[in-house]
Amino acid sequence: THWVQAITAAEDQRFFNHFGLDPVGILRAIVQNITAGRIVSGASTLTQQTAKNLYYRTDRDLRSKLEEALNALRLESHYSKEEILAFYANQIHVRGNGRGLGVASRYFFDKEISDLGLLECAFLAGMVKGPDNYNPFIGDETRRKRSLDKAQARVGYVLSRMRALEHIDEDTYQRAIQSEIPFKNGSFRFAS
Repeated sequence: THWVQAITAAEDQRFFNHFGLDPVGILRAIVQNITAGRIVSGASTLTQQTAKNLYYRTDRDLRSKLEEALNALRLESHYSKEEILAFYANQIHVRGNGRGLGVASRYFFDKEISDLGLLECAFLAGMVKGPDNYNPFIGDETRRKRSLDKAQARVGYVLSRMRALEHIDEDTYQRAIQSEIPFKNGSFRFAS
């Protein structure tokens, strides 16, 4: 689906080829961090992020990162890549106590996941690191405008990654980056 291509393009392009840890990504992050003289890049794979979310790692010290790596290896040895992505998708924070890709789809677009288009999937993949930064439904008019601008920029990044990985062709990419994200605020409250 577009969301799987978008999330892997944005967060972990080698997801389907690594064993839970990405040595190439780790080396890249080390070089970038040494060059910058501070932490500017992480190397967490989607599997590591899933392990962090499932086992609630809150700190960033070396011991915690090692535990996260071991938990990622455990996940990879017991579950398929598709199952790990499902765990990840169900942990995405949306708003308040709302979590999961289905909730995000309903909240931002008032749609079921199966009805999402490319632009919507690119947004949902791009907003995972900080949904409130890209939320056009909260705050005053100035904040909403800033969030919309950030959302368009983030979607542009995700689409460019998808294009670079040949998940979409040039024509599809050009049409998508020139389109506005079709936000439609829906509800994710469940009927009682």
